[in-house]
Amino acid sequence: MRLKIAFLLFFLFFIVGVLTLPHYGINWDTINHLPRGQVYLRYFLTGKKDFSELPHYQMYWQDPGDIFPPKSIRESKSPARSFYQHDAFNFDWYMQIDGDGHPPISDILSSIFNRVLFGHLKIVNDVDSYRVYGILLAAILVGVVYYWIGGIYGGFSGLIAAASLALYPLFWAESHFNTEKDVPEAAYFFFFVYSFYRGFTQKKWKWILASGIFAGLALGTKFNVLFAVFIIVPWLLMYLKGKIFRKENLKMLLVSLLAALIGIAIFYGTWPFLWQDMVEGTQKVFGFYKGIGTSSSLGINTYPLIWIAITTPLVILSLFLVGLIKIVTSFRKDKKLLGFILILGFAVPVVRVVLPGANIYGGIRQIMEYIPFMAAIAGIGAGYIIQRIKIKSLGYFLILFGLLSLFTTLIRIHPNENVFFNVLVGGLKGAKEKNITSWGNTFGGAYRQGFEWINDHAESGSKLVYAYELMPNAPLVWIRPDISFSNTNRSGFLRNGEYAITLTYDGTSTRSYYDAYLENMVEPVYESGVDGVSVVKVWKNDQNYVKDAYKKQESIEGVVWNGVNNGILIDLGKRYHLSYLKLQYSRGDCNEALSGKVMTSVDTENWSVSSEPIPSGVVSVLGDQPRNGSLYFPFLADEARFIKIEIDSNKSCLNNTKVVSVYHFSNLDQ
Repeated sequence: MRLKIAFLLFFLFFIVGVLTLPHYGINWDTINHLPRGQVYLRYFLTGKKDFSELPHYQMYWQDPGDIFPPKSIRESKSPARSFYQHDAFNFDWYMQIDGDGHPPISDILSSIFNRVLFGHLKIVNDVDSYRVYGILLAAILVGVVYYWIGGIYGGFSGLIAAASLALYPLFWAESHFNTEKDVPEAAYFFFFVYSFYRGFTQKKWKWILASGIFAGLALGTKFNVLFAVFIIVPWLLMYLKGKIFRKENLKMLLVSLLAALIGIAIFYGTWPFLWQDMVEGTQKVFGFYKGIGTSSSLGINTYPLIWIAITTPLVILSLFLVGLIKIVTSFRKDKKLLGFILILGFAVPVVRVVLPGANIYGGIRQIMEYIPFMAAIAGIGAGYIIQRIKIKSLGYFLILFGLLSLFTTLIRIHPNENVFFNVLVGGLKGAKEKNITSWGNTFGGAYRQGFEWINDHAESGSKLVYAYELMPNAPLVWIRPDISFSNTNRSGFLRNGEYAITLTYDGTSTRSYYDAYLENMVEPVYESGVDGVSVVKVWKNDQNYVKDAYKKQESIEGVVWNGVNNGILIDLGKRYHLSYLKLQYSRGDCNEALSGKVMTSVDTENWSVSSEPIPSGVVSVLGDQPRNGSLYFPFLADEARFIKIEIDSNKSCLNNTKVVSVYHFSNLDQ
């Protein structure tokens, strides 16, 4: 019966997970993983090092909201080629650069799902077919958590543990699009600990060997699993205390060594880059992890602890704390030390990024392996409450009501669950107000909502840009073919009517002129968010959508300017709220490419340096400035009377300035 319930939970999570895949965008790092996975998969299957023998890729439009491929793909008789089977990426190229990143196993495995579900069966679209891999692993993990905890602490504890995992906001959201790194790592990490524990406690060598396979899969995804030694070794020392030299235990230890060799073999056997020079390649990979996982700080890093406290739903956090109490108070009775290994499974991933010299950024998605252990302990806590409370029906009601409330919350904020903050900080709105680092960052997950709106509402032949981001942040197949999607369309103060999309989170409004211009001066035409805080916005940079205060850009009369040491000093006569300036210069024997900076002041004593240097390309339709005898430079309604342009060289063409025009927002200066 327990196995049937575990399978049912797996099945429910998997089906709902797959059906909701089109609600989520791709992870920002996707472009670093899926092309590599396809290259390595092709090499392993055929020995070929590129895609030159495949039919030329034909760009098409995939409705972002549709789980199925477009009709043209489904009706084609030949295998479908993926957008990420890109001719620019080949085996030889990865042999040169592939040590500065995570291992490739999950890239390869997710590419298998793409080749089967999209390439041959054509039942899931190109992008989402890769992510079925992550959903499958997450669903199996939910089933395993139930099976393990339910078998020892009872069905109710197992059910609450599984529900706590499935409903954990970060886990649910990231299982849909963080499927090349953190979600697979969390699953394989837990499977490794589970199979190792089961192998030793039941004296079954096959489970020990299975743990080696899972360790290899985890190691081939991320190096986080290396820290599992601080889980396994302390648990073994406690469990085998005084019994290490018994025959059956020595046998298990020998099998464990074989399992370790299996894991290492999987790691090296699936990463062709390392075959060239295993020693040098391994050192390079360790150097990569050292670079992203360490810092110069000597103090305790409380950031992960705070994040776990404020992003874990209170019902799960409360049950987890009760579970800890149960495990500690029952420690002597726990002969197989399940509670001990679960606590280590939670604590080790967290402690390693809390210790002095450790580094983590962007929340706690990089250590997601703590989540299934936390959920398991929460399940134990739920069972303990039922044991201790006199009115058991009240205990069942409160626990189930808490989880049901969480479920309704997830529906309300769907599909932005990975920006969930609990009531301790006041939700996402409170996190923004308190300036919690990385508030609102969906890491690419929210783009798809904006693209769906653009496809439904943008006029034929429209232009589209990112406000700041890079073009690979979303696959071009999501954009209607008549829309020109290129960051070269950014027009800023020229207001050429391009649509602009961005994810909005901690720090984005001050990244660049174009970000700040849109955020402060243009009304969005679409936004989606949580708790009244937008996580994705779309603007139309058209005069009709510019806020009233910034609609009029008029030239300032009577501008006086003079050449000074290393630059030009402009006197506007009085204070204005500036929009942009335009310099015109002769292009004789001079250099247009030399750099400089722009400063503003109200009194020539206190100067404010613009964050945009010269040359500047933030209004990309104009190209890098200066060019072709002109310099356009934008402002953000800065109040100033004086403008100073400092030039780094007397050979700059800006020294040959002939005409200076400055524009201001006349509605602000009335």
